Order: sequence, then C-alpha cells, then structure tokens
Amino acid sequence: MKNTAGNQQINSPEAENLTAGDAEPVRQRLYDYWRSLGIQEEALLETLVGESLQRSRHKLARTSDPTDWLREALEETQRRFDHALARALHLAPAKDNQALLAARAALLLNRGCFSAEALFQAPEAATELAAELRRVLPQPTPPEAHLHMAEQPLSFWLFRSTSHHRG
Repeated sequence: MKNTAGNQQINSPEAENLTAGDAEPVRQRLYDYWRSLGIQEEALLETLVGESLQRSRHKLARTSDPTDWLREALEETQRRFDHALARALHLAPAKDNQALLAARAALLLNRGCFSAEALFQAPEAATELAAELRRVLPQPTPPEAHLHMAEQPLSFWLFRSTSHHRG
C-alpha cells in the first residue's frame, strides 16, 4: 500500500479508488466469515483473510465500489474453503457439487468433532479429517433393482373377476 496525504490507497490498478478505509469493513467481514467456517487460529485467519482480500481485489474489473469488493471477497473465501475441502476428499468441485455440499454441511454441523483448520494444514491432517468426515456422511442407497414379477390372477370377493366369466 502507498500513503497519499494521510489516506492509504490500495496499490492495485484494478481497484485504484478503494482506500484502506474501504478495506477494513471487508477485512472484518472476512474474519467473521472464516470464523463461521470453523477457522479460529489467528495466524491462519490472518493469512486466509489477506489472501482472500488480495485475490478478490485483483478480480475486480476497474470498480471502486466497496460493496462489489465485499461480494467478491466473500465469494473468494467460499471458493477457497470449498477447494480445500474438495482437495481433502479428492473431489472435483465442479463435478461433485452434491458430495461437496454434503461434506461442507457435515463439517459445519459437527464443529465439535472436526477442525476445519486441518484443511489448510499439512496434507496428513486433511486426509485424517476427510476420513472422519466420510464416516458421518450419508451413504447413498443402491438404485432400485427392477425384477420381473410373475403375473398373478386377480380374484375379488364382491364380484367376479374378469377372468371367471360365465359361458
């Protein structure tokens, strides 16, 4: 960042009009969002928030609207989280969207059992988390097997069946 007359400007050609004052509310929302995703370790939070801010800033196409920056930063945060979760579970985020959504729900609903921070740590921790998550994920039931059923004659007690007509 460069300092111009006491007002810090973000040093990016895509977002030249966004000030550091614009960055602070976005930064705070990102901290809150990462915490809601289960990231509590301060050093990891600082890194993830900084990367989300930087990546979102570079994706802005010549806009100076802090609302656009916030939206893009939150989308970037969700993307980073989903990609880390997909990488741990060996899923393709675009192809395995349902499995990824189920894994995210399992992780967020069972916070006391799992640490989302493992997704951003050593690969062994992410692999261990993935194994634990797979145990709580619902297992799909096999598809219905269509079997041939033998024809059964119908017989009704109130009236005669069509197969027993008078002749």
